[in-house]
Amino acid sequence: MKYQRFVSLSAMLSFIVLAVSSGVLYFVPDRGVTSWTDWKFLGLDKQQWDNLHINLGILFLFLIVWHIYFNWKPIKAYLKKKKELVIFTKEFNISLIVVALFSAGTITMTLPFSFLVNIGNGVKAMNSLDSGNPPFGYAEYSTFEDFCILTSIDINKAIKKLEKENITLKSTKDILKSIASEYDLSPKDIYLIIKSKSTKFDLPTDLPIGIAQKSLKRLSKEYRMDLSKFIKHLKHYDIEASSDTNFKKIAKENDLHPAQLYNILLASQRL
Repeated sequence: MKYQRFVSLSAMLSFIVLAVSSGVLYFVPDRGVTSWTDWKFLGLDKQQWDNLHINLGILFLFLIVWHIYFNWKPIKAYLKKKKELVIFTKEFNISLIVVALFSAGTITMTLPFSFLVNIGNGVKAMNSLDSGNPPFGYAEYSTFEDFCILTSIDINKAIKKLEKENITLKSTKDILKSIASEYDLSPKDIYLIIKSKSTKFDLPTDLPIGIAQKSLKRLSKEYRMDLSKFIKHLKHYDIEASSDTNFKKIAKENDLHPAQLYNILLASQRL
């Protein structure tokens, strides 16, 4: 076997897989949403795509090091000037500047690098909104019994609703995710079946996934919160906001961390 050909072809194939996994992970919602909705792409869930990306990335790095070893002579030639070894050639300096620029721009989130990141975050947020968020973090890993308690759903009524859909519980102590998987459903599907129209959606104590793009009006409908209380409490901190303004815009215009703004929201509902 010719090892140089093997390394080049393996690097090319692993790069193709990495390109696909990078694209998937760039747009896919956060794991809390994908696990709740049983999201899959090409038969793989988000955790599997994460694992694939990590391991193929390690393989690609190993192959690149091997590739450098096989091509060390031409690489040394790139670093020579008039047959003398000069590391900081014009080409090397430009390459260094490009890599440093992309790195620094991404870390400091300056344009146009922040634009690329924000596109991905925006699409993720939109996908989160379309998919729907769990009522609380990692809700799918709660037992059916605890899930009903935490969402203020009558467990006996919930069981009857499931039975109407030909879903029979083996035990109320089973995990919601395993119940859903047994009937080829997502945890979200189970929740939609058992939840009551009168179920109260209290604000979660943790910052909800996908809240950034939601307007205050939409938040008030989703969580049945008192919007007037929130707007009044914002004015207490000299923050002006209308019901149509989205959460992210309020935080950005007032130089607030999203978690700080959310804590103001939580506090307003207890006044």
